[in-house]
Amino acid sequence: MRRLMLSLISFALLASVHATTIIPVSVERLTEISTHVAVAHASKTWSAWNPQHTMICTYTEFTVENWLKGSGQGAITVKQPGGTAEGYTQHVAGVRPWSAGESAVLFLRLSSTDDGTFTVSGLMQGNFRVRYSASGAAMADNGVATQSKEVEDGVQSFNPADKSLSSYTGSRLSLDELERRVRASIQTR
Repeated sequence: MRRLMLSLISFALLASVHATTIIPVSVERLTEISTHVAVAHASKTWSAWNPQHTMICTYTEFTVENWLKGSGQGAITVKQPGGTAEGYTQHVAGVRPWSAGESAVLFLRLSSTDDGTFTVSGLMQGNFRVRYSASGAAMADNGVATQSKEVEDGVQSFNPADKSLSSYTGSRLSLDELERRVRASIQTR
C-alpha cells in the first residue's frame, strides 16, 4: 500500500510539471559537446513510436549543405522526442520540430540508440534556425519570441550564479558570425 501511495504521489508531481529548464550554453560549448555541426535544409519529416511503443519520436531528413564540424553523407536523419503517431501526440518543451524547406545550423551527436540517426545537442539550443532579414542578411536564431508556444509551455533558463529562472529567449546572430565562432572553437581545441 505504501509503495502504491508513493507511486501515485510521484505521478501526480510529475504530471504537474509542464516546463523544461535549461542552463544556457554558448556556441563554443555547443561545438565542444557536439560530434557534428552542419548547415542543412529539412526535406521531409515523419513521426513514429519507438520499438517499445513507449515514446513517439519525430524524424527529419536533412540535406547537408556544409559540415562545420565532423563529416558525413549529404543526407542525414535527425531524431527528436515528441510528435504525433497513431492518433497520439507527445509534446516536449524545448524541442522545436522542423518543416520541409526550413534551413538550420544543427549541433548534433550520434543517437544513443545506434540507429544511424543524430540528436540535437542541448535541446533547442543546438537548433539555430536560419532566416533572412528584410535586408537579405542570413540570421541564425536558437531562441524563441516572447509570445511563442515554447515560452507558454515553460522553457526556462536557469542561472546557476544566482539560482534564478527566467524565460529562455536564446541567441540571435548572423549566419556568418555563427559559422566563424564554430570554426574558431574547433581551432582552439
